[in-house]
Amino acid sequence: MGMLTYFDSGTRENHGYDEVSGRLVNVPIGHHYLVLYPDIQKLRKVYSLYVKGEMQNHPNSVIVVLPYYDSTDRVREVLESNGINVKQSEREGNLVIVDIEVVIKNPNLKGIDNEKLREFSKMIESKAQGKTVFVIADMSIFHHLKKVSELLDYERTLHKDLKVEKWKELCFYNERDFDIMFTKEQSDELLGYHNDRVIKVA
Repeated sequence: MGMLTYFDSGTRENHGYDEVSGRLVNVPIGHHYLVLYPDIQKLRKVYSLYVKGEMQNHPNSVIVVLPYYDSTDRVREVLESNGINVKQSEREGNLVIVDIEVVIKNPNLKGIDNEKLREFSKMIESKAQGKTVFVIADMSIFHHLKKVSELLDYERTLHKDLKVEKWKELCFYNERDFDIMFTKEQSDELLGYHNDRVIKVA
């Protein structure tokens, strides 16, 4: 089973989120991490700080945000409130925000749901013209679509793609969804793919 890394905000409001986001920013390019979050408020704090950090550290990159529980407009509001010029970043192609359900139900993308998700990421990578691509995807949608086997297959495929040098993906999971959607064996298998690349937001 993977090693869970816990971060607690303690008495300082943003201490835990800064730590989590800082660690995510420092994840080496070419890696794939799993992030468990307890609620939408904490998720927003983590992804907004993370996106800002990546933009500062890698200004010549493309960041792709695929939300599920938040609408795309809400993601834009959260990022704007953290000092990110969303309109300019989207216009310049450095920031892409698309509802993950729209991606996996897109009839123009090939394959079943999990294959469409990877196809979309590859399409962004192709258009990025050599830029590093950072993907943030909320995988909780697979629980609500009751497609756990497809999700596990996606994770297996992603695990095999770790040698990609210009790419990094963070798969976010709502903690409650994660506990419900997988059997013990499936959970162990999934965490095993990530080894010590699992972060839990407390």
